[in-house]
Amino acid sequence: MTRLSAAEVQAGTGGTLVCGAGATLLTGVSIDSRTLLPGDLFFAIRGPRLDGHRFIAAALSAGARGVVAERGYRHPGPFPPECVLIEVDDTHGALKALAGAVRAGWPGTLVAVTGSMGKTTTRRFAAGLLSRAFPVHQAPGNFNNLYGLPLALTGLEPGHRLGVFEMGMSASGEIAEMCRIARPDVGILTNVAPVHLEFFDSVDAIARAKAELAEGLPPDGLLVYNADDKRVADIAARYRGDTISFGLSPAAEVRAEEIQVLGPEATRFTLTCPGYRGPVELPFAGAHFVLDALPGVALGRRWGMEPETLVAGLRELRPAEMRGGILRFAAGFAVIDDSYNSNPGALMGMIDTLAEIPCFSRRILVAGEMRELGKESAGLHFECGIFAARRGVDLVIGVGGDAAEIVRGGVESGLTGSRFFTDAETAAGFVAECVRPGDLVLIKGSRGVHMEKIVGNLRSRFPLSQGLSMEKNG
Repeated sequence: MTRLSAAEVQAGTGGTLVCGAGATLLTGVSIDSRTLLPGDLFFAIRGPRLDGHRFIAAALSAGARGVVAERGYRHPGPFPPECVLIEVDDTHGALKALAGAVRAGWPGTLVAVTGSMGKTTTRRFAAGLLSRAFPVHQAPGNFNNLYGLPLALTGLEPGHRLGVFEMGMSASGEIAEMCRIARPDVGILTNVAPVHLEFFDSVDAIARAKAELAEGLPPDGLLVYNADDKRVADIAARYRGDTISFGLSPAAEVRAEEIQVLGPEATRFTLTCPGYRGPVELPFAGAHFVLDALPGVALGRRWGMEPETLVAGLRELRPAEMRGGILRFAAGFAVIDDSYNSNPGALMGMIDTLAEIPCFSRRILVAGEMRELGKESAGLHFECGIFAARRGVDLVIGVGGDAAEIVRGGVESGLTGSRFFTDAETAAGFVAECVRPGDLVLIKGSRGVHMEKIVGNLRSRFPLSQGLSMEKNG
């Protein structure tokens, strides 16, 4: 983070400095006393389940140099004289205000990524490619909501030319608010798919919420959009600023053709972009990764990066942990660890990858429930089971809730040995007993199902092949 004085924080939040000196320097911002670093400023957020004011003492013990609390907060005993206490009306509002102030004082170009699928990977890939030519700051981890994005913005420093962030949402208006805070110059819109249907009445309503990113760009901004997605293309058509399209279709300005999955650690395709057409190889499997990489290529070319530099960068990209990396086990089987999250479109895309990777004798889908799908949930799960059978998956293992419908869809399509388990812990034991040499296993599900426990159980029981884990090396 740009080092901020307590006086600057007071001005940025509109708060009152009630303890400590205005010249006190703060070196980071945190809302979690467990991960706070010495010198940080701790915001005591009052959330729906926990009140951060209860953890102020723990934050100070961990080395916090300052605290932002609601007006009227009473510290038990004397407040540490070397620390600062700033009181505000609303701590979450103050965090957003401070992030907005940091962004307003930062002279670089801010890129925001949104979409129903692939936000984190697209953000990581774009930042990785662009960092070969520019000093880049990107959001740490999955900081993509109205708590995480403000925290990520406070990491902007004067030396950064570019900032790459992602914006998620579960309600209309959230992306618009994030745009007011972050003031993006460039937007990347990946896709619109049936996710969060528990909170929206249609996919078109989701599209309208995603369109808030384009609406939040300035007139001289840039929108990078997926030409293969009709709803996304319609959003781009309404944007009055500059645009660049990417995708697989001939209409895309930056496109991938002739995609071929060569193995668990290789996908080859022909890249076409301004000034270049030629072969490219990514060090992981799946057409979805190719699509995730194209926006970074589009921006790199727009900002003058040589095609050869971008092609070299593509060869060095790595997926984030729990987002599609390959784990090879010494026992002779391999796992695609995509356990971080799931939705129907993403699951079908990964089933395609599972089916296309050559040189495995059996393909197993371990699919957790996909949540927040509303009244369409059972049907969407069932369709995924049918799709898995049609794509040649040999066995489906469902975990939790409506994942039973994935299994039912698979069984009714001929996968008679498929099984359903109510929780990840029970499923983990079955998977460990089930796998054998030559198997390729895809593990994927919504965060609340905790599919990472199945991956963890396999790693505790079976040693990895040395040097062959894409996730471990990434």
